[in-house]
Amino acid sequence: MKIQHRLSFFLAGTMQGSRPGADQVSQAYRALLSDVIRRHCPEADILCPLDKLQGLLASQSEAVRASHAALAGLPVVRRADFDAPLTSLARAFDSLSRAAGTVDVLIAYLPDHEASMGTAIEMWNAFVQGATVVAVTPMRQNLAVLSTSNVIVPSIDELEVLFQDGFLHHITPREPGPSPAAVNAISSRN
Repeated sequence: MKIQHRLSFFLAGTMQGSRPGADQVSQAYRALLSDVIRRHCPEADILCPLDKLQGLLASQSEAVRASHAALAGLPVVRRADFDAPLTSLARAFDSLSRAAGTVDVLIAYLPDHEASMGTAIEMWNAFVQGATVVAVTPMRQNLAVLSTSNVIVPSIDELEVLFQDGFLHHITPREPGPSPAAVNAISSRN
């Protein structure tokens, strides 16, 4: 049975993890998570921070990449010394991390026992702001995951089972607070 009310979701998950530079894990999980959500909540508002980040920085993507790469050669990194592209990148991350606290459900994908500092920040923001946090990870004993999750499942397949069992029917859309669309509009001005 599909959800009859509209819910908002934030797709958190490992992008860079512990990799150096611009090396990222595959982001294919984002489409898989979106598909699971849409099967059970067709009218869902889904905020994907990767898509939003790419949109916010599209006009300066090369400059952001170059500034980010240059950090590897610095002995000390000071935020006060960031150039304009790095400042834009940091502000976009800050804005998207705050947006995680505005949704009804945050789904955090953390496979292979790999921690993600960005995902941890998003989970924390969502949890303390009253969103339901679902971690998709084998890390049942990681204290950050355990402390900021309402439920932990080991895989996307188990997430599907959780939703099939009616988990989403117990979530009431949150009010008051800005909608993800409003946050998108705000963050695009940063």
